[in-house]
Amino acid sequence: MNVIPGKTEFTEAEHAELITRVKRVRERGGLSQADIGRQAEVPSSSLSQYLNGSYPNEAGKIDIAAKLTRWLKALDAEQAMRRQLPVAPVYVALKGSKKISALMGYARQTGRMVLITGVPGVSKTATARQFREDNPRTWYTAMDPSTRGVPTMLLEILAAMGVSDARGTPQSLMRLIHQHAVEAKGLIIIDEAQHLSEQAIEALRAINDRTRAAGSPVGVAFLGNEMAYNRVGTTGTQAAFAQVSSRFAQRRWIVAPDAEDAAALARAWAEANREEITSAEISFCQLIATKPGGLRNIEMTMESALLAARGGQEPLTLDHLRAAFEQLSGVTHGL
Repeated sequence: MNVIPGKTEFTEAEHAELITRVKRVRERGGLSQADIGRQAEVPSSSLSQYLNGSYPNEAGKIDIAAKLTRWLKALDAEQAMRRQLPVAPVYVALKGSKKISALMGYARQTGRMVLITGVPGVSKTATARQFREDNPRTWYTAMDPSTRGVPTMLLEILAAMGVSDARGTPQSLMRLIHQHAVEAKGLIIIDEAQHLSEQAIEALRAINDRTRAAGSPVGVAFLGNEMAYNRVGTTGTQAAFAQVSSRFAQRRWIVAPDAEDAAALARAWAEANREEITSAEISFCQLIATKPGGLRNIEMTMESALLAARGGQEPLTLDHLRAAFEQLSGVTHGL
């Protein structure tokens, strides 16, 4: 049966074929009937009747068939796109990542606070997420403008700890975090820390202090950009953050991605997608890594370039990379 979007008439044979195809997709895709109903925007009870061949109303039956037809068409398009999409490489332990991991490992082992800041795209977030996967009792959460205050930040930390239904005052939330934290060695990773208010930053300092006083200190790693670095200060230069700043046992400011890391990431993308790249492509990737966005530029450029190359059934070339980066940045750089 040809899946025609907008189709408004169905013969009984077409209904039967449509039912067969939906059931086949359900079985092969491991979907439940409820999943299909949600995706196709068909009420569960109506879908059940239709698939059993017992839907009583002809107009409603046609409406359900039209929605299922549209869903199958979209599913075909999604599958075609997935076949074309490049494969992201597994986590690459770059030189910069190893230094970031070492600092977080130090914080976890000693129960100290560390500050890891730098320009965007130097693998702070990717490294932190991988560190969470590799180390038990490591709680990662990323802040944003909606979580800048004390209660919202504490709720995010508790959610990372697996407590999703926490309620109460900031004091009770702090006590709950303390109870989870002191059970054994652990690390709280706060990404995008520049979004936090002064009070929220002080609350994290207080959590670290309380766990230290209890004899089971939990480490805290602050990750962020230049704003986070400047707000806390290198040695407590801002009075509002003097108590916090004096507690940082280690600080690291990452000025730019390492050129070797940029080359390694480019090779990893090429290898994951069975492409050969030359020194020219690697040099280009090293160059765009120096632009705002850092290593993220390589990931997004490689993804777009590979997609274009596959669409044209061509091997990846420097021209694909240049065109992809120009599209990404919105500017013709002449690189």
